[in-house]
This record gives sequence, C-alpha cells and structure tokens, in this order.
Amino acid sequence: MSNIKKQNEVDMLPLSNDYVFKRIFGKGGNEKILKSLLEAILKINIQKIEIKNPEIPKETINEKLSILDIRAEINEDTIVDIEMQVGNSVAIDRRLVVYNAKLIAGDIKVSEKYQNAKDTIVICIINDNVVKRNAYLSLAMLKYEETDEIRYVDMGYKKEEKYLTDMVKYYIIELPKFKKKKPKVADLLEKWLYVIGGDKKMMEECKKENEEIKEAVEQLTQMSADEYERELYEIRERSRLTYNTEMYEARRKGLEEGKRQDRKEIAKKMKEEGIDVELIKKITGLTEKEINSL
Repeated sequence: MSNIKKQNEVDMLPLSNDYVFKRIFGKGGNEKILKSLLEAILKINIQKIEIKNPEIPKETINEKLSILDIRAEINEDTIVDIEMQVGNSVAIDRRLVVYNAKLIAGDIKVSEKYQNAKDTIVICIINDNVVKRNAYLSLAMLKYEETDEIRYVDMGYKKEEKYLTDMVKYYIIELPKFKKKKPKVADLLEKWLYVIGGDKKMMEECKKENEEIKEAVEQLTQMSADEYERELYEIRERSRLTYNTEMYEARRKGLEEGKRQDRKEIAKKMKEEGIDVELIKKITGLTEKEINSL
C-alpha cells in the first residue's frame, strides 16, 4: 500500500521520452527489463542478451540531433536497435533503413564472410502516427514484388518466395494508435505499451502481474523523485523543443521566401505587360523599389 501511495505522489517522468526510456531499458543491469520488452515485441524466446551501449554521455543529452538509442545483441546471432522517437517523424522510413544499414556495416568486418552476418532488427516506438496502416505495430521486411505476367517462366515452383531475406526487419510501434484502440490487456506487449504510454492505472495493474514491469515502474518512480535525473530530463526536453522550434521557423521562413519569390515572378510578368506600378504594388504587396529592380 505504501508503494502505491509513493508512486501516486510522484510526478512520474514519461517513459515516452527518449532519455527516460534509455535510462530504464538501456542501463547496464537492466537486461531482464529490456529482455521482457523485446520478447513481447518480437514474439521470441531470448536466451541471452547483452546491451552494447549502456552509457549515456552527458553531452549527448544537450545535443538536439543526438539519438539515444539502445543497441543489444540477442541470442548471439541478432543485433537489435531500439529507439523511442519523441516527435521528429520526418522521413522515418528512410531513417530506419539507414539505422539498419549502419548495424550491418558495423557488424561485418572486411575479412568476414557475408554468411557470418548477424540478423538485424530496428525497432522504433514513436509518439506519432506515421504509417498508413490500420495497426499500432507494423513489421516490414524486404519483399519481392508480385511476378509480372510477361516475365513469368514456368519453373515448377508451386509457391514462390515472398521475401528476399528475413535477416533484416523493421518494427514500428505507434503509441497514438495504441491509445486510440484502448485494448483490453491481451498479452505482454500491451502491458508494456500501457506502461510506456504513461497510464498510471494500468501501470498499477500490470506491475502486479509481471516482475520486469514491476521493476521498471519502481525504477521509474525512483528516477522521477531524483532531482538530478529530473534536471537531465528537462535539459533533454528543452533541447528537443528548441530543435522543433528552429525547424518550424526555418520551414516558415522558407515558405515565406518562396511566396515572395512567386510574387516577384508575377510582378515581373505584369511589368513586362506594361501594367501600372501602383496596380502591381496592390496585387503583389511588393514595394515600388522592389518592382523597379525586376
């Protein structure tokens, strides 16, 4: 009872923040917590797990473009990169492909054979809707297109291969879709997503049923009550908000400049047609000096 009261009194930091997420799931010693989450997502039994980048360099917290991902090796044959994406969903498909390419490149040395390459999995949990699919979890792989009729050759295959390989996989989990569905807890993944999504009531329920979730919630409670950890979280949030503001302003200025260039093109054509300068000023909003310089 005292633990519940303590948790309710603490203003819990959001696990959907990338710094907080990495501190709970990517910290050395928390392999069992990460293992539970990965087993829930991948639907596999993990015998062995090693977190490859448990440290969080202090300078990266204040870097607007730094990625606080978690890299782990599971079962000695698969490399996993898992990232909590807070808000920057621009070109997420291309970014995931690049992440995976880096995993593969980092694993293969020049002297090694291609057949020794480990499987790679990129997991992105994102607080946004990015995939035009009716699912909160989407798995993507390298798939062959349907056979073109004019390219068809009867080789006797009753069933054609669908995928180039199963060694490269991408998982995208969209939290807003999960929250919209509000599912009854059917499996471990849904328990974890309720916890990551910050549902306090479900946290209480889920931690009673799973030891790893209980440990994660307890660590999150301790972290939330730690002034130093809260300060690092707030630094990270400010850095992210600053970046988003800068990007918004850059896009806004770019659009304004584009519109201004359009007005100049219109004014130039009107001027070539001999239209009165005063009328051009009224239509385009340009100054007389700007119009005369065209």
